[in-house]
Amino acid sequence: MSTGQSTPASSLPKVNVSGDNFSQWNRAAPTSTLGIIHDTLLPSLQIHSGLSLLAYTAARVSGRAEVKDWLWPSGMVLNAWWSAIGRKVYQTDLSISDAFRQLGWSEKTLLFGVTAWGLRLFYRIATRSVSRGKDDPRYEEPKKQPGFWNKALFNLFLPEAVFQSLITLPVTAPFRYPSAGPASEFAGWIRGAAVGLFSAGFAMEILADRQAAKHKDSGARGLKTDGVWSIVRHPK
Repeated sequence: MSTGQSTPASSLPKVNVSGDNFSQWNRAAPTSTLGIIHDTLLPSLQIHSGLSLLAYTAARVSGRAEVKDWLWPSGMVLNAWWSAIGRKVYQTDLSISDAFRQLGWSEKTLLFGVTAWGLRLFYRIATRSVSRGKDDPRYEEPKKQPGFWNKALFNLFLPEAVFQSLITLPVTAPFRYPSAGPASEFAGWIRGAAVGLFSAGFAMEILADRQAAKHKDSGARGLKTDGVWSIVRHPK
């Protein structure tokens, strides 16, 4: 007899999944708040906390706190791929390619979108860090404070794990509960609007970075507050 409670993917035994049997992954979303937290937020928190511990270790060994910034885009992409592909491969006999083929069009679009965003941002952060050859200036002054590294795990790295767990919910929950999407009569409109919103935001992010780079290369002083930078958060 069904109890009405969802079973988290982590507790499922390994099974042979192929063809129509793959529908066991298309479970309905949990109806209780505790069910939603248990099946979506907690797995993400485990992933991001583990990645934050690794990043903290690397940062402390290298003396560069900016390793935390490298984790911001890469951690969210890794979580999305684990939710979409990794957990299915781990829990079943599916190959990576089979698991990917089982994704629907909207799921593939979502996975492609977050991957494109994450890779672009990671490349920008990494190349800037390598060319600079030292830690981000934002962290130089705080690192001079006594006990910085002992406190950094709790006031820099782990808090971001919490934020990332919340921020990634829109790109992880759909993979864990595909059947909980929008009603069929509105699905096309909602998904189309989502793709348009993402495309507009992604294009604005790229344009903002290009305008900031041009501003710096021109030798101009002060903050750039015109163009796209008149409406985005961090003027440069």
